[in-house]
Amino acid sequence: MKRNYFMAMLLGSLALFSACDSETASPQTQMGLDFNTVKTASVLNGRLASNNSLAFTSGTIVLSQVRFEGESASGFAEIEFELEQDVTIDFATGATNPDISAAAFPPGTYSSVEVELELQDSGTKPAVVLNGTFIDAQGQQHPVRFEFNSAETFEVEKEGTITFTEGQSAVAQVTFDPTVWFAGVSAEQLSSATKNTQGVIVISSTQNTNIFDVVADGLDLATEVEISK
Repeated sequence: MKRNYFMAMLLGSLALFSACDSETASPQTQMGLDFNTVKTASVLNGRLASNNSLAFTSGTIVLSQVRFEGESASGFAEIEFELEQDVTIDFATGATNPDISAAAFPPGTYSSVEVELELQDSGTKPAVVLNGTFIDAQGQQHPVRFEFNSAETFEVEKEGTITFTEGQSAVAQVTFDPTVWFAGVSAEQLSSATKNTQGVIVISSTQNTNIFDVVADGLDLATEVEISK
């Protein structure tokens, strides 16, 4: 199943930035991938005081596949990163391990560009593990951990004419904003959530499932994609 999302409202947003280097011109555009993670607090909906907030500041997102796709007037072009191992995104920094090298993208004019990211689901740990803090109406802080494990494929797409020239260098930037995933979660739900023995509100497919179901649905949220050069 594919989930369209991300992260102004994604699971997010995509930006392509390009710069031409005349000294290292090559027949194709070199496309790289960069991740921006939103760690600012978001005020929660609900009947409680408006100072309720939620923010995620650390964790990991593990990908098993990355693919670029572009549709042009002359046909369909597809590029796929051949990942020899899973790629782990550090949510605190946006850095990847291992680094994702640039892929070759045929120059030309495209009517749309899409990035597909597939989460791994074969490991012993969830593909998404994010750590954050919920601040309740009394100003008390409660640690929160969100766990999501499924081979979901997230798509971030930009429609509109985009031209890549020979020898150009481009970066596709995907923004992860978990507060968008939690947009449908109320302060009341988190205030009444159960905690594990370490005092952490764990939101997963087996713990606080009422909240998890809302967040899982939030991953379906689509967003507009911005492209700048």
